[in-house]
Order: sequence, then structure tokens, then C-alpha cells
Amino acid sequence: MLNSNYNNNIESNNFVYRNVTKSKNNNQLILLIITLLFILIVFKFEKNLLNIFRYNDFLKQTNTMLINHGFSLTKINIVGHYNLKEREIIEAAELIQNQSIFEINLNEVYNNLLLNEWVQNVQIKRTLPNSIEIKIKEKKPLAILQTKLGNKLITEDGSIISIANTNYFKNKLPIIIGENANHNAFLIINILKQNLDLFKHVWSISYVNNRRWNIHLNQGITILLPKFNQNKAWKTINLLHKKYQILDLGLTEIDLRNNSQILGIINLKKNKLKRKKVL
Repeated sequence: MLNSNYNNNIESNNFVYRNVTKSKNNNQLILLIITLLFILIVFKFEKNLLNIFRYNDFLKQTNTMLINHGFSLTKINIVGHYNLKEREIIEAAELIQNQSIFEINLNEVYNNLLLNEWVQNVQIKRTLPNSIEIKIKEKKPLAILQTKLGNKLITEDGSIISIANTNYFKNKLPIIIGENANHNAFLIINILKQNLDLFKHVWSISYVNNRRWNIHLNQGITILLPKFNQNKAWKTINLLHKKYQILDLGLTEIDLRNNSQILGIINLKKNKLKRKKVL
């Protein structure tokens, strides 16, 4: 997981990343203001096609002049990213080294970055004479969705990050299974995480019939949660384990779907003969 120190200089493909600094060169600022005013006047009054060509040529010359006076993109400051790499962000933003700082369309940069599946929101800031600031808010990984087409990383809002390497997250996140599981997993995982000692035993979660969850633990036990009051049911499992160590009794299933009773299934023989036992 990338967590860059932006106080240090990082050189990559001739781009230089540094903290943003403001120009103190009054002469350059005066020149800039005069140039921009002149451009606006030309753009306002030049109407016919010939003059448009003249304007475009003038604009190119103006950008060249601005670049020669230091108003070119040479510094990019990126913050807030953890799973995206700096180079990926710059490429997605379509920023070009040494282009005029005024040629950069901030709306286009914004829209380009939002196309990335990791990006939830982004803020772009232009700082004269030569800097762009990008503040990224990434979506938070929640679980790994198991499908017939392979495993996919999902985030807290239920969206799928198809470009993510799920192998990197397989030992950090639970597996979820079932139709529409990705759109309903946030609530149940938050409930399970209320007890981290118990949650560390969870290896997968199944969404059953678009209505309730089965929790599969590392001990080989499946816990059948009810459609409602999942929080209460999960607290019951925690309480029973603290008092009776029910996760260590060799049970294969604990059924909590009926509020009036708790049913357990245990393997008596290697041929997996089962019987129900009221706890």
C-alpha cells in the first residue's frame, strides 16, 4: 500500500513532485495579467474565420511565451491516495510535462480522474506559476466478491474495482458470495466487526436468497443468521463462546434463525453423520 512522503522530492520520467510554492516574481505576474487581458480582448472582437486562425496562432505564441517565462507544468503535488500510484494518477489525468499551466483544463482533469474505479472524489487546484495540486479520495476496500467469472474487490459503496489485484487483499478482507451480496455487505460486515476477536475467525459470508447471511468461520462452523436482528444474534454467538467455548466444540453449524431456540449440528463420525442439538 503506497503512502508517499510528499515533503521529499520524487523524480519520475522527468516529472518533479515537490510541495507547492507561490511565485514571488512581480514582473512575471504583471506580464501574465497583461497577456491574459490582451487574449480576452482578441477573443471578444475577432469573429470571422480568418481572425480565428490568427487567434489560434496568437494563442500558440502566447503559450510559448508563457512557458518561456516559467508558466509551464513542472510540479505536481498528489495527496490522499493509498492504492493508486502517482504515475497512474498522472496518466489518468492526462497531464503533459512542460505544457502551459493555463492550457490545463481543470474540469477535464477532474472528469478523467473520476473515470478511475478507485476514485470516489477528487479536487484539482492550479497554483501559479507551474504547479497542479491533486487531492484524491479513494473508495475503501470492503471484501472480495466471489463470482463465476473470478474474484473481484468490492468497496464500501458496493462498487467493484475490476482493476484491483485481489491477491493483495485476500488475507486482509473477508470473502462474500451470493447474488447482490456486494450491495448489501457493508451493513453486515460492520455488525461483524463490532467484535474484532470474533471477526478474525470469519473467512467468508454468504448472502442467501437476497434476504439473510450465513457466516463461515475458520473453525469449519457455519452460523445461520436471521433476516432481522443480526446484531443481536452475533452478540449471542460472542456471549456463548465466552461462556461455553462453542466454537471449539466440534460443531459444524449453529442456527440462529429462530429467536426462541438455538440449534447446533455436530459431526459424530467421519462419514459426517449429523444430529441437531439444542444448546
